Amino acid sequence: METPVPLKDMTFDHYRDDFNRKDIAQNIIKLLDTGIDFCPMAIDGGWGTGKTEFCHKLINLIKEQDAQRQKAAQEAAADAARTARNAEDAADAAAQPATDEEQAAAQAAALPPERAVIYLDAFASETVDDPLLCILAAIRDEFPDEETRKEIRQRVMSVMKMGWKVLLKALAAHLLKQDGECIAELADAAQDGANDLIDRTVDNLLDQYAHAQQNIEALQETIAKATAQRPILFFIDELDRCRPDFALSILELVKHVFDIPGIKFIFVANLEQLKAAVRKRYGQDVDADVYLEKFVNLSIVLPPIDNKTQKNAACILLEDGLKHTGLFVERYSLYRNFSLHFIEKYDIKLRGIERFIKNINIYTAISGGCPLSVNNAFIDNLAFLFSMFVFTFGKELTHKIAAGNIDNGIFEFAGESQDQELNNLISLITNIIYYGDGFSVEKLGLEHEKEEEMKRVFKIIIGNGFYYDVFFIKKYFIEYIRTMNMLCING
Repeated sequence: METPVPLKDMTFDHYRDDFNRKDIAQNIIKLLDTGIDFCPMAIDGGWGTGKTEFCHKLINLIKEQDAQRQKAAQEAAADAARTARNAEDAADAAAQPATDEEQAAAQAAALPPERAVIYLDAFASETVDDPLLCILAAIRDEFPDEETRKEIRQRVMSVMKMGWKVLLKALAAHLLKQDGECIAELADAAQDGANDLIDRTVDNLLDQYAHAQQNIEALQETIAKATAQRPILFFIDELDRCRPDFALSILELVKHVFDIPGIKFIFVANLEQLKAAVRKRYGQDVDADVYLEKFVNLSIVLPPIDNKTQKNAACILLEDGLKHTGLFVERYSLYRNFSLHFIEKYDIKLRGIERFIKNINIYTAISGGCPLSVNNAFIDNLAFLFSMFVFTFGKELTHKIAAGNIDNGIFEFAGESQDQELNNLISLITNIIYYGDGFSVEKLGLEHEKEEEMKRVFKIIIGNGFYYDVFFIKKYFIEYIRTMNMLCING
């Protein structure tokens, strides 16, 4: 079985660009490379639109172009050095030639700074429960120089000790003009008539704020010094899947703590979901659009995917994920059409196809082999594909079948196709599974002409002549689903 391409290694060139988004990526890179700072930037899209895949492809495109730029600059510097040496040879003997060290330094100075590109899955980092640590750990790891790493570590410890959250809360409250906790604390003190307590409370808040601010400024200076030598593009993905407090803390940190020259942030999220998080945290009266505008300078929306493109992309992904079976090629268009029927009926998106392929791989792993093979009769392969579609997308039906109860629900799940040939195929496989060893074409109660057509299709799917195992298809179908159901997988 061919190993699938890991998500982090996907590119527009050697892997699918189903939605023609490379041009969008190219334009984003131009914006990031311009002298105008458009960051923090947001790549916005609804759930299931492939934001994470696009993000990784964009990152790899940036790295590829940066490598090409470095190579071109090195070649240009080498050409300049050769020209300089030739000029020295022709110059007056009294002229002082540059040393090898000086020439190497001049070449290095002519090269563009190497850029670090960081990817952070905010949802996966949520378990740490401290967004500042997550971001700083990722930044620190990009600097191989131990002295820089040590200095960043020391600054981080100072910031953590002095309570960066106090500063962040104060700054967020300033933005929202509603420091409720501080007001409530002072009001309680005033009601008690304790003026000295008010003074101490205010002084304590001011001291905490001042110390936190000083330590954060020192941290910013350290990072700015490092990024002057190695600029950073920092992608933060899956913000819309995080708890509202964690997601918004990241936004606020980026604005108030990491507004540093040499580092640019790009958020990848469903902004509508982030607006809901704003209202959940700060109340329904807060204008979520205005709030997000304070943290995002530019939003780039991934265009919606039309149904035709979505279906084609799902088919391409399915064929790619199962190409090791040898079934999804032109001569076996039967399997592609059969699968496309369910993709259309249940409007299966890319994540659904990935889940479907994963379930087939799980079954293969625990059973010791993939039941899909070009050496099987069509009906064997179709029964297995059908069982995986039911298990993946028909949860209620799955539980019934696992208990050995196949009722009329299987016909409803299978549905009908407007393509008569395909519809005959779907009807046959469904009835064979429903009736088991009691199946016969005659039981379908068709008119003579249609019955003869169904018998023809039946011979095709069972193989030449009578296929002795056809009446065990129901048994196999149930066993496929039971095997998966025993693992308690969320199909």
